[in-house]
Amino acid sequence: MISLQSVKMTICCAALAATFSCTSDSEVSSAVESSEVLTESTTSLTAKTYVAPGSSSTFSAALAKCKLQTDYLTSDVTDLSSYASYFFYLSSGKMVLYNNGGASTRTELRRTDNFNKTSVRKMTISANLVSQPTGEVTLAQLHNQNATLPVLRVSVTGNTIYYKVNKEPVKGTSLTNNGAFTTTLPSSKLLQITLELTGNKYISATVNGEKRTFYIEDAWGSAFDNAYYFKTGVYCQSDGTAKLTYNSLSWE
Repeated sequence: MISLQSVKMTICCAALAATFSCTSDSEVSSAVESSEVLTESTTSLTAKTYVAPGSSSTFSAALAKCKLQTDYLTSDVTDLSSYASYFFYLSSGKMVLYNNGGASTRTELRRTDNFNKTSVRKMTISANLVSQPTGEVTLAQLHNQNATLPVLRVSVTGNTIYYKVNKEPVKGTSLTNNGAFTTTLPSSKLLQITLELTGNKYISATVNGEKRTFYIEDAWGSAFDNAYYFKTGVYCQSDGTAKLTYNSLSWE
């Protein structure tokens, strides 16, 4: 005859076994999920594998004529045929330039060769400004390697697109021509930008079909000859993150 105490003990053991079995399966599943989340959350940007924009026929020819300048590195990257990083990579066929270094930091492509202000030269980009800082970010410039100021730059603050022209290479003078395009940043964030030297000391900036033309003043004299160049990318004038995804880039 089975005692009541034996029956109770059998029931308790069965219950414990069932509880242990269920808890064990749940804990294994939870442990796997937690492991996956932990792995993903602790994987840094620098540990990921990125595709080089130079591997794409869309960008290879343009990248062969320029170098990458960024505050993430201590020196310029001059060979972009196979270079990629978390601030410069190819994604879904688009070239991405990224910067979250804060005010006065950049990730930019600089045309390698210099030219004179009487040259006929052009830079054309098609890109989406998918992320921008709360303040200003510069996207395209005509610069001079002998000056601290650019001749012309195109920048965006909010939805307003600006042109900023330094009529002489001296900071703080009144000879500066700044204004806004009437066209604004569209909801698609698409920007079609062309900077063009026309060969007669004039530089034009065209943004989404709207063109402005400026004379390069005589203050940019002989000390700046054969030292002009184009550049494009994200140069943050304020804190925040900027990301520009290029559909195309060409130098002429």
